[in-house]
Amino acid sequence: MLATTSSFFKIKEVAVEGNSSIPDGEVLKLLSRYMDKNTFMVKPALISEEIKQVLPVEEAKVKLRLPGTIIVRVKEREVMAAIPYLGGFVLIDPACYVVKMQADLDGLRIPIVTGIEITKPEKAKPIIVNKRQDVVEGLKKALKYLLPMRAELSEIHLDNKEGEITFFIYTLDGFQIYLKEKDLEEEKFLLMESVLKDLRERGIDKGQIDLSKGAPVFKAF
Repeated sequence: MLATTSSFFKIKEVAVEGNSSIPDGEVLKLLSRYMDKNTFMVKPALISEEIKQVLPVEEAKVKLRLPGTIIVRVKEREVMAAIPYLGGFVLIDPACYVVKMQADLDGLRIPIVTGIEITKPEKAKPIIVNKRQDVVEGLKKALKYLLPMRAELSEIHLDNKEGEITFFIYTLDGFQIYLKEKDLEEEKFLLMESVLKDLRERGIDKGQIDLSKGAPVFKAF
């Protein structure tokens, strides 16, 4: 009983670890209402969920250090691509969560996602696609496998023909890769990297790679 009433066991400090793009101040502001609360009355699991609902993080591990410190260790969501929105861009991670919104892409080497229209993006929330929310699952698969080569890409275009979603992936050096939704498996993307490497080594720098067939089909531009 003494511990839950003693002024010695009150939250006086919040320590933030693991963050690079999210300022400490954003976490401190979010958790300000816990200051001066009794340490033994604070629930780390609830704080973790609260952080994940508001800030663009994959994980938020929270622990308490006596007598009165909240320690928050976060894993930030990694920006993978950008979606045009109202004259600016919505930056998303491979799971299609909104990381941030900004006016331009200065200093970022990430592809732009085209062919979809999103509505009311909110930081730390999944994107909502107008009329075709079902395309998000396919986009998530593509972004997951394209993450290692995002700096090589200029655009990821989604096309909807007769109810089938197809993907056109454009590289900065002039290649267009064509895939159907059924092709969004890891082996197809490993094959894409292998074909691109082979073509570049042979001095070929423009053309379409069709991966929707049983074997890759290349057509020079």
